[in-house]
Amino acid sequence: MDFRQDVTLHLLDYWRVVRIRLGLVVVIFALVLLTTGVFTYFTPRQYRSFATIEVAQNMTPVRIFDVQGGAETGYSDPRFSQTQFQIILRKGVLYPVIDRLNLQARWGTRGEPLLRETTYDRLRAMVSLEEVRNTNLIQIDVYNTDPAEAALLANTIADVYMQQRIEEQQGLVSKGLDQLRDEVKQKEQAVSEAYAEASKLRTEGNITDPNPDSLDGGGRVEDSSVMSNQEKVNDRRSEIATLRSRVDQLDKLKGEDLMRVAGQLNLNDPIIVGKLPLYQNAQAQKGKLLKSGLGSNHPDVKAVQAEIDIIGEQLKQQIDSIRKGFMTQLAIAEDSLKATETNLQTSQTDQQSMKTASARYVDAKYRYIQERKLLELAKTRLSTESMERTMPQKPAFVRDAAEPALFPSRPKVFINLLLGAAAGILLGVAAAFFLEYLDTSVKTMDEIEKYLDLSVLAVIPKGVHALTSAEEEEAEPYRILKTNIDFIRKKINSTAFSVISGGAGEGKSTTVCNLASAWAAAGQRVLIVDADMRRPSQHRIFEVDNRTGLGNYLKSNALLDEIVSPTTISNLYLIPAGPASVDVLSLLNSPAMSHLIAVAKERFDVVIFDCPPLLGVSDASIICGLVDASIMVIHHRRFPRAMLLRVKKAIANVGGHILGVVLNNVDVRLDPNYQYYTSYSQYYRPDNQQNNPRVVRSGAGIEPSSNGDAY
Repeated sequence: MDFRQDVTLHLLDYWRVVRIRLGLVVVIFALVLLTTGVFTYFTPRQYRSFATIEVAQNMTPVRIFDVQGGAETGYSDPRFSQTQFQIILRKGVLYPVIDRLNLQARWGTRGEPLLRETTYDRLRAMVSLEEVRNTNLIQIDVYNTDPAEAALLANTIADVYMQQRIEEQQGLVSKGLDQLRDEVKQKEQAVSEAYAEASKLRTEGNITDPNPDSLDGGGRVEDSSVMSNQEKVNDRRSEIATLRSRVDQLDKLKGEDLMRVAGQLNLNDPIIVGKLPLYQNAQAQKGKLLKSGLGSNHPDVKAVQAEIDIIGEQLKQQIDSIRKGFMTQLAIAEDSLKATETNLQTSQTDQQSMKTASARYVDAKYRYIQERKLLELAKTRLSTESMERTMPQKPAFVRDAAEPALFPSRPKVFINLLLGAAAGILLGVAAAFFLEYLDTSVKTMDEIEKYLDLSVLAVIPKGVHALTSAEEEEAEPYRILKTNIDFIRKKINSTAFSVISGGAGEGKSTTVCNLASAWAAAGQRVLIVDADMRRPSQHRIFEVDNRTGLGNYLKSNALLDEIVSPTTISNLYLIPAGPASVDVLSLLNSPAMSHLIAVAKERFDVVIFDCPPLLGVSDASIICGLVDASIMVIHHRRFPRAMLLRVKKAIANVGGHILGVVLNNVDVRLDPNYQYYTSYSQYYRPDNQQNNPRVVRSGAGIEPSSNGDAY
């Protein structure tokens, strides 16, 4: 079974519970509906008057400038409407209404005024508030038996609330303007302090600022002296490097090498410039002479050599003099570099001090300018708010004044009756399910199998009486019962049965009569023994004389043939209970009873004992211990399961065997789970066989075979 089928079955089970206890549901529904109607009828008629007011949500009329964030304070509260509802319904608004209208005296009784708290509670119960969606409108509803008074109360509440809002607005305005004025004073003081600080730093730092009220110009430290000293240091270092290079070149070159490259050193000396060409010419002339074949000792060669030596000595002396001059210049340049570097370091130190002082001054100047801007903004805000406050403003307006109603608004007859009907149905259904929960009686075959561990032999519908003919349509459940018993009794070879029940009125006597009739109609000889000698009933069902019966036989006052009476049904015989006796237990427990059962089993195919209720007296226990098996009759939805368990235990204690259970008096109209037990009879009707012999009613649970038979 899938999930959807399970759900359907559960819903059907719920509907079955409601149908079974439909009378209770209807009674509770009617009582609740009647109570609602009576209450509605006697409830005083109340008239509704309402006044609509518009409320400004922002209750901060003067917006204070946020110095840190540079934004205005104030926001829209999403809980505004609910807050206003609570304000209107509180004593702060309703007490002035009570005093203005003198409600304590107006609502007093016998000339005595009501207490103020009592008057407030009464007025509070009359007032309800409603918010018009997506607007700032609040509707004040007042319910009263007097329409004029309802309108008066609504208008007075709206007026008092509006006046309080105006007063609160004015208080907030005054408070806000005072805060702005205090803010302006604080800013003025801050501006004065910032200006004094900037002036002090400017004087101490000897800073020239042509625009002390502006961020442009002034306050910057000139660095020309540092740059000049730096240039001088660089020049001195370059000069020293040049002189040292020249000295190094002169020191490396000696003799002929010095004379040869002297022209390339750019010494710019007039002596060297004049002598060097002579020296070079003499060298060239000497070379020519030597090439011409003259020897080094030749007078001409010697003369030229002498000239070369003289000029060379002169050049060498001059170069030494120049080198000494370079050395002197180098020493002077190094001394000058040291002095220049000292001046540069001093100027840099002075410049850093001035920059520090200038930075402090710039910061102080910036703070001064910022404070001045904030002061201007505060003054502007104060001026703007002062001008705005001079204009008339109201935080609340009465948009619609209340008027006396022409027709009552309460009670709402249709809605009350509708709610009463719904409540009646719910209470009725709840009561039905509650009683179903408390009911521990047997309701289904599954419960019998679960709690008693017994099989269900047949289900007997409600309203079946003692049948005079086994061919009647109502006999079908008993034919099913007979068939099921026949299958079981063949296995245990039983003939004598006792039909028992836990309590009186469960239908065991009717079951005995109809079951015996079903066996007799099948051609078997059946004997019914009415063993309920305290309250016999079988003789009335079959209209047999009860003056002689089982009691007489057990007392040995009559023979077996004398007490066995034929009935109007063929093959069915009855032993009535006979006259009442006080010693029933001893009679049933006598050897004569055992002999009767043995003889009856030999002479009849089936012997059925109609026993008294098992839990009422112990008669049935004795009989159950003597017969082959017992059939237990259970009244549907009557006795609790615990009682039925005691019945089963009592039979087990005497050594009896329960063949199965007959579930009796089942209302199949209210429980579709049992309808298939009574559906086959429709299939066997002649008109059904002619019209559609192959169709079986829904619920039979057996599909027809290919030849049209149901088995």
